[in-house]
Amino acid sequence: MGNRIPYKNFSSYVLRSPLLTFDFYKQITAKEHISDEQFKGFCSDVRVKEAIFLASPALSNAINRWINGEIENVKDVDKLKFSILKYLSRMSSRCTPFGLFAGCSIGTFSDETNISLNSIEDHKRHTRLDMNYLVALSQDLTKIEHVKKQLLFFPNTSIYKIANQLRYIEYKYIKGKRYHYIISVDHTSYLDQVLTLAKTGAKLKDLANVLVCKEVTEDEAYGYVEQLVSNQLLVSEFEPSVSGPEFLDQIFSVLSKLENVETIIQKLNTIRNQLKTIDNTLGNDTKTYQEVIALLNDFETDTNPKFMFQTDMILGRKTNTLDKNIIRDIQNGLRLLNKINAKKRTSSLTKFRDAFYERFEENEVPLSQALDTEIGLGYKQNQGHGDINPLVDNLVLESKKTKYNVREIKWSPIHDFLQKKLIEAYQNNAFTITISKRDFENIEENWDDLPDTFSCMIEILEIEGKQKIKFDGYGGSSAANLLGRFCHGDKEMKQLVQEISDVESKINSNKIIAEIVHLPESRVGNILMRPNLREYEIPYLAKSLRPEQFQLPIDDLMISIKNNTDIVLRSKTHNKEVIPRLSNAHNYSHNSLPIYHFLCDLQTQQIRSEMWFDYGPLSENYEFLPRVEYNNLILHEATWYIKKNRIDTLLKNENDDDKLKEAVNQLRFKLNIPKYVLLADGDNQLLVNFENLTSVKMLLNLVNKRTEFQLKEFLSVNNNRVKQDTQYCTNQIIVSFYNERKLKK
Repeated sequence: MGNRIPYKNFSSYVLRSPLLTFDFYKQITAKEHISDEQFKGFCSDVRVKEAIFLASPALSNAINRWINGEIENVKDVDKLKFSILKYLSRMSSRCTPFGLFAGCSIGTFSDETNISLNSIEDHKRHTRLDMNYLVALSQDLTKIEHVKKQLLFFPNTSIYKIANQLRYIEYKYIKGKRYHYIISVDHTSYLDQVLTLAKTGAKLKDLANVLVCKEVTEDEAYGYVEQLVSNQLLVSEFEPSVSGPEFLDQIFSVLSKLENVETIIQKLNTIRNQLKTIDNTLGNDTKTYQEVIALLNDFETDTNPKFMFQTDMILGRKTNTLDKNIIRDIQNGLRLLNKINAKKRTSSLTKFRDAFYERFEENEVPLSQALDTEIGLGYKQNQGHGDINPLVDNLVLESKKTKYNVREIKWSPIHDFLQKKLIEAYQNNAFTITISKRDFENIEENWDDLPDTFSCMIEILEIEGKQKIKFDGYGGSSAANLLGRFCHGDKEMKQLVQEISDVESKINSNKIIAEIVHLPESRVGNILMRPNLREYEIPYLAKSLRPEQFQLPIDDLMISIKNNTDIVLRSKTHNKEVIPRLSNAHNYSHNSLPIYHFLCDLQTQQIRSEMWFDYGPLSENYEFLPRVEYNNLILHEATWYIKKNRIDTLLKNENDDDKLKEAVNQLRFKLNIPKYVLLADGDNQLLVNFENLTSVKMLLNLVNKRTEFQLKEFLSVNNNRVKQDTQYCTNQIIVSFYNERKLKK
């Protein structure tokens, strides 16, 4: 294998940083309390006001009522202040892009790190209507009689054939939530004629005419076709696509071909121009948004201010360069993670593979039939939560509970090593565990089972006067996953993501890489929406805008098992293996349809889709986990698992500031907790200042009903390398890599 890592970085990286500086947070929490006047002053800042409105119109309205003296109840005011502080903490410490709270900017590698952001007024933004509203609008437009008669209709992209029946997915919205149903219909000659003609798009009248004969009148034929539309066997060209132009532009594209829709186009044009005007400023009056909503009310589609606008922020920068020597630091971290991260032995995909081979052996089977829950295998196998009977909808029989909770622990020599390190740290009362290259020199590196491209997340820090790098490793099947959804608002981002996609295509030139185009729920479209990035697409319960020859419908896909190890997805039309890709960060595993879930899982077949430092089962046995450092890399923040009884004294004295302050100091001393910590709830992290009682009370308000909660040290306390004027900002940097060795081959 040699000593050289086969992965090379792309020439650009992505900086992520919040709207406000960390110095701002230090200032607002510098004293023991944050006064009502201070809160009202923060909320009067037009930029903060707009950011909060876009995140929560209801909170924005409550703040206005409080400022106007309409909310006086002490408990209600305290609850409101805690909500405000959470948002202020979010927009001054957390880098994950969300509305106007944080944004992105493209940077390049150079001889030194020099990152200086412009003032807030110079940041750019990209605002669009929420997909939840646009999908509802498109459905309402389809119901307008003179519009519907002009539209082209296509077969539902989830249709597949089983014996003499067709099956497809129908969806309904119940109280705002989307529910999917598998529907079976007889595959009659009438239905076949309609679907065949609709394959390339046809108007309802033409679809009906194909059925007219001696036995079928025009009215009967038209009624039959309309019933197919009502039952979603046919979908209009207003059906959304999450790959390609933004959906409002797609709606314009359809309307531009129709007659007698000038009024609709004019209204939508006015709205689009209003959004462009909004994007000229960071700090718009919320009345501007109300004016847009008033225009939208003309369409009689339900409007909910909470789900009306989506905004991405592009950070303006004076300079944005990263020292290219940091690449070497990241590669050293990757070498270590490569050794200590074992490949998962079992997964939903391997269970499906084994079940498939047991049923079909080496025979090739249509994907839709293999995943059919009645005649096929479904997906996933052995889910482990009760017994699910597909014959009884929505009935889950819970497994019997035992007296003691039994859990399966996967233990390796790495955990032996870490346990020894933990015992030493506890004996020496150490805050940090240090790992050296020597500790794992006998473990070989394996670079053959990693993705073709991936993105690493780092944070540039300064701790005790030295530069440190918080290194989070990587996750996902492609370097494009974290970046795809931001391409519409940032041309430079689009260029980087396209470069990543092109490299993956070159590495797999003998196969087809196809983008999965699926909309599981309207609002999820805000995350899923990205430009056309790949030549081929797999449309499933969504529309593809690619030419027909570059679409791979579900009934074109076949699966088989190769050498009893790999699942092979093949296109019948092109007679090539297909590699699915989902170029966004959608958490597809939650409550997804079997075919969509399977295609997404197939992205990571036989590869280690994630590599980061993890204490594993040890994290459940210790109240405190020390920080882990390797050279100048921080692999894991110091972490505390706080039981409810640890904060009983704090909760008891919550209304007595002197006693609360004393209890906080005692807790921090006992557990060696620093001033600034993060309340960690999965991916969500909230900054807390233990020397500010308003911040402490906010924390107690959040955790008082929990049996346990997790705190992590906040590392960006001191000056770091990202500045906005004279103040410092927290940062996250995404560095993407590709397998240079594979590319050369």
